[in-house]
Amino acid sequence: MSRMTNGQTQVPTLASVLHRENLRVVLTAVLLAGVSLFALSMIALRFYMLDNLALSARSVAYAVEAAVVFGDRDAAAEALEQMVANRPVSVATVFDRDGEEVVRWQAKENEGWGALEKLVARIFFARPAIEAIHHDGREIGVVELQGSGRDLAAFVLVALVCGLITLILCGVVALRLSRRASMEIVQPLRHLAAVTAVARRERRFGVRVEPAAIAELKSLGDDFNALLAELASWQEQMHSHNETLAHQANHDPLTGLANRAHFEARLGQALDMMRDNGEHAALFFIDADRFKSINDQFGHEVGDIVLRTIARRLRAKVREDDLVARLGGDEFAVLLLPLGDLGQARRIAGSMLESVVQPIKLPSGETLNISLSIGIAFFPDHATDAAGLLKRADEAMYESKRAGRGVYSVAS
Repeated sequence: MSRMTNGQTQVPTLASVLHRENLRVVLTAVLLAGVSLFALSMIALRFYMLDNLALSARSVAYAVEAAVVFGDRDAAAEALEQMVANRPVSVATVFDRDGEEVVRWQAKENEGWGALEKLVARIFFARPAIEAIHHDGREIGVVELQGSGRDLAAFVLVALVCGLITLILCGVVALRLSRRASMEIVQPLRHLAAVTAVARRERRFGVRVEPAAIAELKSLGDDFNALLAELASWQEQMHSHNETLAHQANHDPLTGLANRAHFEARLGQALDMMRDNGEHAALFFIDADRFKSINDQFGHEVGDIVLRTIARRLRAKVREDDLVARLGGDEFAVLLLPLGDLGQARRIAGSMLESVVQPIKLPSGETLNISLSIGIAFFPDHATDAAGLLKRADEAMYESKRAGRGVYSVAS
């Protein structure tokens, strides 16, 4: 049954329900079998006792025949006592042919169990055993024996004690076997519940249910493992899809570099971190020289090739942690962080300019020469915020344009 705990109903566990029901079935079966055997044995014993009482009555009739014939009461009493003293008889009476009592014998009453013996005798021996006394073919008297419940009461007590002991032993054995059988069912279900909890709370779909020894539970575990495998596959696909969407949202689809929104967000975060740590950074604002004329002369397909080539060569000249982005059109930006010294930024800028000197091969077999104009601004020397640093680097880039293109300039 359910119990109340802090105002809430506590639901019983499956193990307790199975254990209780198994124990109830076993004890009920044992009790029914015991009651049936007890009833059958009592019926068989009653018939046996009735036959034995009738046989005793015939024996007594034969033993007291001579005493009744001669009217010797003492002899009749002695013979009667010898015959019934050790038999299950409570009262033995001898009557003559006129119905007069010749002699009467009565067993001593057991003080402890007298009431029980009388009750048993009343149930099993409702009528006394009566046997006629014959002599020379004539009926000269009657023997009447009333059965005793002593032996039956003893049998009932012994049967009850043995039945109680048997019931207790069966209960103990059934308790252990029921607990073991219940655990064989409950243990796989507990493991299934634990795996379910891990999958639900931690979103870990790689866990699996161990195979059970019971066919139905094994089938349930296999189906659940298949479901977990599908969930793991969906989770992986969703994770991959989310990564793809995040990459598309933060990167330029043509070059694969960070886009303007992602670059500006990262720039603001990086400057805040370097401001707290007292570090320096360099921002490059890069523009491809005469890119509009390339697009007009060779078409947008060649222009895309040029942009992808520039992006690849810029990425190759910086460190893994440095950020390279395409801001739009033919404009690029590079953030070097942290910056060891100003000379490092100048060397990298010079290396970038040298990398684009190599001609670009076009699908038509032609080659194309390009150049870059680079403007450099240092944090925190030229500006202490993202917008200011971009503006100073942009101004420096236009200085490079005015200086003849293909060079870099540092913000004044």
